Amino acid sequence: MENKYKGIGELLMTSRGIDISGFDSSFVEKSIGRRRSVCNDLTNAEYLEFLKANDLEADLLIDSLHVSYTEFFRNPLTFSCLEQVVLPLLLAAKVKRKEKSIRIWSAACASGPEPYSLAMLIDELNCNHPGKINFQIFATDNNLPELSKAEMGIYPPNSMTKVTVKRAQSYFSMDGEQYAISPHLKGMVDFSYFDLLSDSRSCPEPSIYGNFDLVMCSNLLFYYQPELRLKILKKVEATMTPGAFLVTGETERDFLLKNGYQEVIEYSAIFRKRYQVQKP
Repeated sequence: MENKYKGIGELLMTSRGIDISGFDSSFVEKSIGRRRSVCNDLTNAEYLEFLKANDLEADLLIDSLHVSYTEFFRNPLTFSCLEQVVLPLLLAAKVKRKEKSIRIWSAACASGPEPYSLAMLIDELNCNHPGKINFQIFATDNNLPELSKAEMGIYPPNSMTKVTVKRAQSYFSMDGEQYAISPHLKGMVDFSYFDLLSDSRSCPEPSIYGNFDLVMCSNLLFYYQPELRLKILKKVEATMTPGAFLVTGETERDFLLKNGYQEVIEYSAIFRKRYQVQKP
């Protein structure tokens, strides 16, 4: 945490129990800068005094630090690789081993478009495959209001720009001017609260034991300081089956490559852990 934001960080910690020291400094600076701009371009010192006297502004600043932007099929290349390569590979491997379930974790799902996008791909894959496999999708976030939105499954038109007309017709209905997820798709996803930085559990409680074949942890790591990125990565890694796939965001590729992961398809942001073969 830069010294010029130390007072703000101490205030949020003392008054709200919110520790912002783990966030990436540039992310914190942009968030505070946006709020200062809204508040008549206050200086840092003036903004600190304003925060002390204004609970609503403190709430708005905290909300701005919650990473919640998302949309369906957000990274088209990643989802294309999932659809055409990764999910069919997982399905074929499970059939070959006579295993009955593929377990997926969307680890920072925000309001739900990511796990619902996966559910669409999975439903289409199962419809075209003679021997259906049970897919279990566990979706978590540490933001309860966003989880409530995910469970409601109601979305504005601007979140639908990458959804094909066929999928929109198959998996959504109109709710006024908004799009509502079909009950069938809702039934494919289990939403629950989970804090990736907490030391209390290594995986979502509904999943019981983790053992995930695919983990989505997209566009999250770069918001944090390097030591917290590594903590999240290690926690996620501990829940994955051998040879499982890990999906991140495009901006996080270098961090994964430096920490023992190999990209499955270049620039896809889909990785597998590299395991060293021990010499006899």
